[in-house]
Amino acid sequence: MFSSIVLALSLVATAVAHPYPTLPSCRDVTIPVSVNVKRYVIDATINDNWDVVALTLNLTRRDFGNSSDPLPVAGMTAAPVESKFDIGATLCGRGGPMLILTHGIIESKLYWRPTFENAEEYNFVEAAVAAGYSVLSYDRIGVGSSSKVDALSDAQFQVEAAVLDSLVDYARQATNTTKVALVGHSYGSYISVASAISKTTAIDAVVLTGFAGGFSYFPPFLAGSGFRVARLQDPVRWGDLDSAYLISVDLFSETYVYFGEAQDFERRVAEWSHSVGSEPFAVGELPSLIASSPLDFAAVTAPVLVLQGQFDLSACGGNCVGLLEPLKSDFSGAKVVETVDNLPAGHNLNLHKVAPQAFGMIFDFLKRQGV
Repeated sequence: MFSSIVLALSLVATAVAHPYPTLPSCRDVTIPVSVNVKRYVIDATINDNWDVVALTLNLTRRDFGNSSDPLPVAGMTAAPVESKFDIGATLCGRGGPMLILTHGIIESKLYWRPTFENAEEYNFVEAAVAAGYSVLSYDRIGVGSSSKVDALSDAQFQVEAAVLDSLVDYARQATNTTKVALVGHSYGSYISVASAISKTTAIDAVVLTGFAGGFSYFPPFLAGSGFRVARLQDPVRWGDLDSAYLISVDLFSETYVYFGEAQDFERRVAEWSHSVGSEPFAVGELPSLIASSPLDFAAVTAPVLVLQGQFDLSACGGNCVGLLEPLKSDFSGAKVVETVDNLPAGHNLNLHKVAPQAFGMIFDFLKRQGV
């Protein structure tokens, strides 16, 4: 699916300050990768928040995707475009099967390893290491500690899937792991599916959260987020990003789209998620994802687990019960397909009170698949 992916195996250690003690088995690394894929020509101009409002209307109209309201994609480059990126990652564990974690939009790798006080029950990385796994969590390009890239021409779905392909090679070659599972959240789940298609023989299991396989319920998420230009919203934090990086308007809009019912999460966690965990996303990501779809789910051969908070807005319109059943036939090539659609949580499953039980379900699934 993706071509000419070259992995640079040199590894540079980086130092990151953490407010709380970290696992002694973790280290921050920079992984250079080179990708060579065609790019979509994104037909969008974002200079200010008025432009964001116009784009949001385009992406949430009832006729979105029809000829009367076309996707803001003007075509594709005639030839692949080569780019080199530095991927900021954290590698944890002392051996064992490798889990490669890909986060969604409006977040970073901190989603998997939050830094607020007493965050242990929400820490997927620590739970995974305790269960015997090694873990590679990383910031997608344009986010956090990874290379800052053009939000329209570089931060595109097929480019990010190629980056993950390279990280799979890194995990196999540089760490000598014998088993690799992809764990994705939201947009990161789609990237994980694409890599599982591309790297069929290298992937031993796939876990998808914040995912129902389609885009029918994206409009409430896009409208509810009240997106703004990140560099205008917080010049101190994001002033170095170009104007096509967007962020949610405030804590309450972000809570609406990412959290579930009030009794299922702690307000302090939602506050941390907005003030610390949130990262802008690039305008090029969603149009390129939709233009790349439908993905060939049937080409995934590894066992698949889809694990959902019941009240996920963007994946299920706020109620996932019964909506995941078609995925069992969509992933017809997978050795095993299991779904869970009723956990008491919203979109950001890991940041809800049910997180420890969700983590346990993931590890149980992986171990039953021999991972």
